[in-house]
Amino acid sequence: MKEKFKRAVLFSGGGTRLMIYLGMFAALEELDMKPDILIASCGGAFAANVINAFPDNNSRKKYLKSEEYFRFVSGTVLTMHKKLTQIGLFSFKKILDKRSAPFIEDVFGRYLVEMPQDLSEVFPSLKNIQFSKEIPTVIIGSEILFDPKEAGQERNGRKLYRKIILTDQKTAEKIDPEKIIIGTENFTNSAVEKLPVIKTDIPLLESTRISVSDMFYVKPVYLQGKYFAGGAIDLIPAELAHHLADEIIIEKKQAYSSVEEAFVRAVLGFSGNERLLEIEKLSVDFQIDTTDIKQDLEGHYLKKGINWGKFEIDFSFPKTYEQFAKDMEMQWQYGYDQTMKSIRG
Repeated sequence: MKEKFKRAVLFSGGGTRLMIYLGMFAALEELDMKPDILIASCGGAFAANVINAFPDNNSRKKYLKSEEYFRFVSGTVLTMHKKLTQIGLFSFKKILDKRSAPFIEDVFGRYLVEMPQDLSEVFPSLKNIQFSKEIPTVIIGSEILFDPKEAGQERNGRKLYRKIILTDQKTAEKIDPEKIIIGTENFTNSAVEKLPVIKTDIPLLESTRISVSDMFYVKPVYLQGKYFAGGAIDLIPAELAHHLADEIIIEKKQAYSSVEEAFVRAVLGFSGNERLLEIEKLSVDFQIDTTDIKQDLEGHYLKKGINWGKFEIDFSFPKTYEQFAKDMEMQWQYGYDQTMKSIRG
């Protein structure tokens, strides 16, 4: 039996939570509870990337308040699918259809946010960063098991996605894929292969780009002759955390919205909210409560809404760099405060 890590922290999802996770990490260090391993999915993967890239909490925070990161955020471009006649109508149909992934959904052509395949173009400061030896890191993504030309066809019970665990060779040796299978009824008839695969040959920034490729939000990545999609396949990999570490710290998240739930069901074939209930039953040592994040950070957190004048989805970004830096500071403080509150009681 491989020796376990002492403490794991899970950063799961939400592309705009990066600074919140950095605040959490800083608080854990201050409480003398620095994690021995980071496990990250979706937007959490980006936070893990920044933690790996910079040596201390001040330089990490400084980077997420930098002009480089501001340019990326403020330069976000939405595709034609932002029109309510596109994504709105599509979302409504998926909410009404309660079947588990009856079709092979077109995740290649239908997505909301443009993002470069190669993130080193927009994040030169993160280029060539390797998985750190000081902070072992695991990032969750998925491999697409169908060809883009098959989109729209009936699934007929076929498995369409496989969970991939992206990490370094040394950490990979501690993981036995057979021991982290999710065996619940929720997953049995889903579009997800039972057995995950470990990959140690994809660099950290590319692993992050894979993990943030959420269905219908960001286009999948083409690497090594294969297509890869996001960490939503296992947003909170609690089984993996238990397998790797003695002590587990996770985020207590709000439930999936009706649209999010419908998208997970349509693409991956399981219920995201049922999965959250499954995770509640797995004992963890600490939960950092972020369920009220949208209310607590009202006006200082990325808001997705509807512009009725243009009849399209709209994202509210800070108009100036000064406002952006202020918002980021508030997000960092929120992550720090919630961690202190949740752990100290």
